[in-house]
Amino acid sequence: MQKEIHPMYNKEVEVQCICGNKFNINSVSKGPIKVESCPACHPTYTGKQETRVVKGRMEKFLEKKKRMESIKSKK
Repeated sequence: MQKEIHPMYNKEVEVQCICGNKFNINSVSKGPIKVESCPACHPTYTGKQETRVVKGRMEKFLEKKKRMESIKSKK
């Protein structure tokens, strides 16, 4: 391998999150690195992630069909 073409690998680069959490990683960046989310505050890691129930096409169609039938029966 050629010398002096690879970036310097830094150990113990500090990462600062907006939540206040700080931790160290290995990186080619000189640091400190500022991030918006980390394992301490990201919803996926904390278990506070909200899951949505998304209806498929068939469920939407059946609901619309029921509404139309109820409108027809009222007339």
